[in-house]
Amino acid sequence: MEKITEIIENIEQYQLGETDEDFICVSDEHNRIITVALVRQVELHLDILSRDFDPDIYDNQEFFEVIEDLALHSRHSRIRILLHNTKKVAQRGHMIFYLGKRLGSLLQFRSLAEKHQHIPDTFMLADGIGVMHRPHTDTLAASVNFKDRPKVKKLSQLFNNIWEDSEPDAESRHIVV
Repeated sequence: MEKITEIIENIEQYQLGETDEDFICVSDEHNRIITVALVRQVELHLDILSRDFDPDIYDNQEFFEVIEDLALHSRHSRIRILLHNTKKVAQRGHMIFYLGKRLGSLLQFRSLAEKHQHIPDTFMLADGIGVMHRPHTDTLAASVNFKDRPKVKKLSQLFNNIWEDSEPDAESRHIVV
């Protein structure tokens, strides 16, 4: 716990594409802080696979702002979000769903196809090099590395396969604002 506290206190020293150090986050607060720090450094591409888009991590003003900044940063920005349970997320009124409605194709949501519903992983891939990965749904323990190209390549292949089999999400497009 001491190591993660030190990392959180010095998070600005962790640079996407430069800092090759694995560490583990175990709390909602640490996951949220690291998520925002990682996304803040993304230049173009962000992929997220999540069961229910963890509200304690992704449904807050700080994350909303970094996602909005990324989406509007460049016409080449690409944000793709795959969810197991989009209906639950939509009913909860997730801020990023509202942002997706406003930004259209800059922020894309898809629902996992039935054949992929068994996948327990939750992960975020940042610019093809940074990763935050939680391999089990029953814990918040996430491994993080700001420079792990081999792991990101493996998870990107999985993400792309799931993305291709999935359908654009109707829930995120029909939210009444």
